[in-house]
Amino acid sequence: MARAIGLGVLFGVGMIFGVVLAPVIFLISLVRGGRAFHPRGTTCRATVVALDPDVGGRLAGEAHVRLSGASGDENSDVKTVLGMAIKLANGQDLPLATFEAFAKLGAATKDTNIGDYLANEYASVTPWRVRGLGIVWLRAIPSAHVAATGTRVDRLDAAIAAGHAKLVLEAREAPGPTAAVRCRLAELSLVERIAEDKAFTISMFHTAAGFVPTGVRNGIRGVVYPVSQLARRLRGG
Repeated sequence: MARAIGLGVLFGVGMIFGVVLAPVIFLISLVRGGRAFHPRGTTCRATVVALDPDVGGRLAGEAHVRLSGASGDENSDVKTVLGMAIKLANGQDLPLATFEAFAKLGAATKDTNIGDYLANEYASVTPWRVRGLGIVWLRAIPSAHVAATGTRVDRLDAAIAAGHAKLVLEAREAPGPTAAVRCRLAELSLVERIAEDKAFTISMFHTAAGFVPTGVRNGIRGVVYPVSQLARRLRGG
């Protein structure tokens, strides 16, 4: 309980940092007419099948998933981390990325395979408080990989066509690829690539499945995401 309270306090601290950063994020998004980070991406329709009947069952159903590079155009060869934003039809949002912490961002940028979305694991970076599990770190792990050529979108299309565009969402005891698994939650299957949706947004306050963001970074997101979204709407982006 004390840990959860402490992480909740850190979320509030992060929101204060977010207020400080908000004018910069707003200006970048307004000038660009798009997201300050992850400006271009690929959106897919997806389905989520529970692997755990209790906690994982709350994630089951339809979803939209946006895959993107943190910088540059889609299919750019600029070295960057990749993001995976999951928007569940039940009102739960889950943002993940190919790095573990800001302090390790340089190493993650070097290690991320920017040429293939499904050749990477995606982490929640900061802990989440999950009803029924407590404090956990989330991780999405590709369950299969199909060799393909072309751009990362070409490779994604090939995996979808082969029925192999699947990732397993896990709750871990700690950050990192070797952390103990507390629960295998669900399998996420990308079933169809759809047109980029300008209205696609993620909120730290869409927590209908009982997955609640905690920690400083999520607190920053809680402020800068809606600020960036407002700037985009003002520019029609």
